[in-house]
Amino acid sequence: MKNLVICLFILIASILSSCNVKDIEKYNPDFKGEWRTNVFFYPSVGDSIRNFITINGNDSGFGVACDKNKPYSKCLYLQAGKMKYNKASKALQIGNSVDQIHYVDKEPFINNGNWEMIIDSVHYYKY
Repeated sequence: MKNLVICLFILIASILSSCNVKDIEKYNPDFKGEWRTNVFFYPSVGDSIRNFITINGNDSGFGVACDKNKPYSKCLYLQAGKMKYNKASKALQIGNSVDQIHYVDKEPFINNGNWEMIIDSVHYYKY
């Protein structure tokens, strides 16, 4: 009986936690599109760079420290695949990789007529 209760508890917990994870553009369609940061100097690269995010179903991508003029070119770190969002933890997972999780500090919003969002304390702008 005790094992049955434990198994039932585990089953219910896994069902509830899976309800919190959704494809990001289904959770909030405002995420969909192409985003980038302003150009900034990145000491690890020794040059000015830009981060890029594309949210478009299976063809999504997240590029960190990329060439400032060419999206996803010469990125220090690049992830690709479907983006999933955990509403409870505000965690963003790209593809099947769980080694690099990002956190949404502020969902997309309009600021002075431009779309903006904040991920890992970095501001991204829709272009």
